[in-house]
Amino acid sequence: MYFSVEQRNGDDSGEHSDASAQHALESLRAELDAVDATLLEAVRQRLEVCLRIGELKRREHIAMMQPGRIHIVHERARQYADRHSLSPEFFDSLYDLLIAETCRLEDLVINAEPVDETPRHNGNHNGNHSHAGNHQVRHSSVPSANLES
Repeated sequence: MYFSVEQRNGDDSGEHSDASAQHALESLRAELDAVDATLLEAVRQRLEVCLRIGELKRREHIAMMQPGRIHIVHERARQYADRHSLSPEFFDSLYDLLIAETCRLEDLVINAEPVDETPRHNGNHNGNHSHAGNHQVRHSSVPSANLES
């Protein structure tokens, strides 16, 4: 077990009334919901950065797979787990999932056909400019992510 019972703030003496215990549970669940919202936003932001990395790799012809980088990310997660008395196996599994999704998204970006690779200049300077390298690759799991960077 990675968490010690001393770290918990609850009282397991059984002296709470049912209403008090229910209120405490609701309060803790609200706190957990706030942490979950932060976690989900952080994952979305991570995937957004990965899409931009995929665009850079596509544009600069950099190989998608970077085993050295994967090792660094895993090692950093393991060290974090060790410092905080958490399960390194859990963090390995978590980062395996994150890296798999990153690779899937980068693959979509790297293999995408560009919408328009060359700017069009037709003499009309009405403020509408096409951007070289822009793509319209989107996936339903990352609806706000776009590749314009």
